Amino acid sequence: MKKRFLTTVSVCLLLSLVFSACSQQGVAPSPTPQQTASAQSKTRTITDLSGKKVEIPAAGDIKRVIIVSPPLVATFASVVKNTSMLVGMHPGAMQNANAELFNKIVPNRKDISTSFLSGFTSNAEEVMKLKPDIILVYGEAQKKGLENVKVPVVDFFITDMDNESWSVKIDNLMREIFAIDKQSSLEKEWQEAKGVVSKALAKVNKDEKKTAIVIFSNTGDKITVRGAGSYGDDWLKKCGLSNVAAELKGDNVEIGMEQLLKWNPDIIFDFSGKDASDYLGNSIKGQDWSQLKAYKNKTIYDFPRGMFNWGAPNVDSPLTAIWMTMKSFPGTIEEGYFNNYMKEYYKRQYGIELTNELLKSILDPAK
Repeated sequence: MKKRFLTTVSVCLLLSLVFSACSQQGVAPSPTPQQTASAQSKTRTITDLSGKKVEIPAAGDIKRVIIVSPPLVATFASVVKNTSMLVGMHPGAMQNANAELFNKIVPNRKDISTSFLSGFTSNAEEVMKLKPDIILVYGEAQKKGLENVKVPVVDFFITDMDNESWSVKIDNLMREIFAIDKQSSLEKEWQEAKGVVSKALAKVNKDEKKTAIVIFSNTGDKITVRGAGSYGDDWLKKCGLSNVAAELKGDNVEIGMEQLLKWNPDIIFDFSGKDASDYLGNSIKGQDWSQLKAYKNKTIYDFPRGMFNWGAPNVDSPLTAIWMTMKSFPGTIEEGYFNNYMKEYYKRQYGIELTNELLKSILDPAK
C-alpha cells in the first residue's frame, strides 16, 4: 500500500515538473475555447445556405479544401487567409480577378488544381486524388460529379438576389466552417459602407434623378442586361439609381440597340464582355453607342476587379456600393477619400498593402 502511494506521488511529481518546464518554455499554451471544442469533437453538424444539414470535420481537422464556386475563393482568402489549404478551385476564380492582386493574396496559385473540373462538373476520381476534407459549392449544378464522393459538400446557394445579404451570409458561413471570429466580418464592413453611401446620397438634390443600366454581357453579336430581381438591379437601387431595364424580369436578358436607345440611360455599368473603352470609342461593329446620353457624358464604366468582379456579390461588395455612388453622383464622395478607404479595407480584409499602381489597375480593369 505504501509502495503504491509512493509510486503515485512520484508520477504526479514527474508530471508536475514536465508541465512546469513546458510552461516556462512556452511550449504548451492554454488552449482556446475553439481549440478545446475541436479536440472534443471530430465532427460538427452545420446548416448550409441551401438549408441542408451537413456533417463536417472539426475546424482544426480541415487541412485540404476544394472550392468549386469562383467567388468563394475570395471569401476563403479573406476569412481563412491560409491559402496553402486550398488544393482545388474553379479557374474562374482567377479569370474574374485582378491577376497581380490574386497572385499576391494566393501565392500558391500554381499549386492549386483546376483540372478536376470540366465546366462546373467534377471528375470524382481526380477530386479524390486531391484528398479534400471539405468541398464548397454554389447550387445543385456545381454538385455534379460529387454525388458518390465521401467528402462533406457545403452549399452556399441562396435565392435572395441581394448583394449585401449574400456576401454577408457567405462570410458568416465561411467563418463557421473554419471557426474564425467575427472581428473583421463583412457585416461590420457593410454597416460602415452604407453609412458612407447614405451621407453621399443625402447631398444629392431630390430632383436629381438618374437612370442607369447594368450590361451583363456584350459579345458584339448579343447584348444582355440585368433586369428586375437581379444582382445588378439591386446594385442600382442601393446607389440611388433607377434601373431602366426594370421592366424586364431576371438576369442576362437579351435586348437590341433599339431598346437601349429608347431607354437612353444616364449611366451604364459594364459587367462582362466588351470593355467600357469599346463603348466610348464606339468601336463595336454593328452597334452605334454615340446617340446615348451615357456615351456623350462619358459615364460608361467597367466594374472594377479585385479578388473578383465587383459586379457580383463577394468580399469587395461594400466597396462596390461606395464606388458606384461616387461614379453616379460626382462630388458626393472624394476620389482621394475612396482610395484611402479602399487601401484600409484591403488591409483589414486581406492583410495586404495596396500600392497606388495596383489600386488603379483594380479600379480600371482591362478585360
